[in-house]
Amino acid sequence: MIDLIKAGGPLMILIILLSLSGLTVILERGWYFYKNEKHDGELLIAHLERFIKKNDKNTALKVCEEFRNTSAKVMKVILLQYDNSDLKEENYTLLEEKARECALRELPKLERHMWILGISANVTPLIGLLGTVTGMIEAFTAMSKYGAGDPTVLAAGISQALITTAAGLSVAIPSLIFYNYYQKKIEKAMVDMEKNVVEFINILRGM
Repeated sequence: MIDLIKAGGPLMILIILLSLSGLTVILERGWYFYKNEKHDGELLIAHLERFIKKNDKNTALKVCEEFRNTSAKVMKVILLQYDNSDLKEENYTLLEEKARECALRELPKLERHMWILGISANVTPLIGLLGTVTGMIEAFTAMSKYGAGDPTVLAAGISQALITTAAGLSVAIPSLIFYNYYQKKIEKAMVDMEKNVVEFINILRGM
């Protein structure tokens, strides 16, 4: 492995650093989504509706804390603001505004470190391409000095070109897959949250 890295040239150091950064983000985001976004929003709404109809606000708040996902955090803000003794329409508008504020605060938590994974996915193939170019330049420079009769003259440059290209793609492909996967998770969390907010406020309106 060390010989392979050496053969790839100095650009391999950048590729390795980006691969470690990307892997760290993949593991960290995977753990975050597993821990915080695994619960179903419809089940949350069903629980909240049952306790709100019983006028049991405290238990409803505990349910939000147990679910821990983005929807639950926004629902908790709505519940803390909700006062069933004052049911004017402008109060529901205020609940919607508070929910929007909370969603904007939660979005950066969902997107944390995703830019690093994006860089890993987009930059490593370019570094690999740069390694290809520099390797071929090295090969042709050697050929101009020593001639083309000995294939070992070209071997080092061509080897560098192929290794950096392969390394760059090997890092970029999984990084791009996980980047898109996590982006879909973020999008789903936000869409579910918006749907759950509308549904929950409509439940409050109907009481």
